[in-house]
Amino acid sequence: MRLKDKIIFGLMLLFLFLIVVSESRQQRINWYPSFAISHKIPYGSYVAYHEAKWFFGDRLQNVRVSPYVFLEKHPDAQGTFVLYNSQINLGKTALNALLHWVKKGNNLFIASLDFEKDLLDSLQLESAYFLNAGFHSNFNQKLRLTLDNPELAPLDSVIFDKKYAAPVIRIKDSVPLKNFKQLGHFIGRDIEDKTNFIDVTYGNGHIMLHSFPYVFTNYFVLKPGNWDYYNGLLSYINLKTPVYWSVNVQNGATAQGIFKYIIENPGFLWAYRLLFAGLLLYIIFEGKRKQRAIPVVQPPKNETLGFTKTIADMYIENKEHKRIALIHIKHFMDYVRHQLHIDTGQHPNILKQKIAQKTKSNLIDVERLFGLIKDVENQQNINTETVLELEKQIEKIKRRES
Repeated sequence: MRLKDKIIFGLMLLFLFLIVVSESRQQRINWYPSFAISHKIPYGSYVAYHEAKWFFGDRLQNVRVSPYVFLEKHPDAQGTFVLYNSQINLGKTALNALLHWVKKGNNLFIASLDFEKDLLDSLQLESAYFLNAGFHSNFNQKLRLTLDNPELAPLDSVIFDKKYAAPVIRIKDSVPLKNFKQLGHFIGRDIEDKTNFIDVTYGNGHIMLHSFPYVFTNYFVLKPGNWDYYNGLLSYINLKTPVYWSVNVQNGATAQGIFKYIIENPGFLWAYRLLFAGLLLYIIFEGKRKQRAIPVVQPPKNETLGFTKTIADMYIENKEHKRIALIHIKHFMDYVRHQLHIDTGQHPNILKQKIAQKTKSNLIDVERLFGLIKDVENQQNINTETVLELEKQIEKIKRRES
């Protein structure tokens, strides 16, 4: 085995060893606030979504586009739009479309740690935070969530015991309370009640705001006692009309396509990494040329043209015009014999006719050329113009043949 092959084999074994070691270690829990319906991590919403699917049945419809796009395509849709994530910022266009849709008699449910300013201003609300005691070293209490209807959620419903800032919803001062209804609040030791779930009448419809979206996560729903709270929360949504469940606003909903499944599946992910590692090793060790570069050999230069030009310049310089003309005539007769395969010893009239036929030239042009050849042969001295004219007539015949 060559040294290079041994190195490659050793590196591959080392890489596989590192994979086995890393896989054998206990995997850390992923606390990323995904909220995606396909994620089974603590802060995914796989369990909550499937419970809602069972709760609403065929009335639940997944919405994989923005609310604005959905309402543009379905302007006559009626029911409840559900959105939840750690932060929801719809933007002015989508928010206005939703508010207009609610005014016509529909409902909107939003669960978020914070709400965009335009939405709060439209509803005459404001939000604020207070810190859970879990931020302090003497953590000795659990902050509870409850719904105002005791039949829907008992008082022992609790939030998971993690550190967080608890958001609350407040009605602005001097605003009439007839359009507002408190649906739920936080309960904690030594703190006053904090509203976190509210219903606002808006036009002919209703907007429900919940300031703690973690109630949709697997971690919350699977906690003992929290299942009833979640089901009570869903019961506030109209059960007789369609429920449009937005699945693209969540943090973890951005990964789509085949790469989504590769990233979520550890086996696929390691196979993907191994593939790229193998390609990298191939590029490093096998990507080089295995043969010396072949030197470029320049072909020999054709000196014939240069030699011919030198001789022609010499004739012109010595004013050997007739000699040049006779060479042209000699080359033309060789061309007639060898290229056109015509015997030049036959009668001139027959020769002219055959040349005209072979070259598809006008017989008058051929006779003009032979007349010029006869003049050159009969004259003692000729000038440059005669040589140029002879060359021109010969090239004219040759062009016709080609």
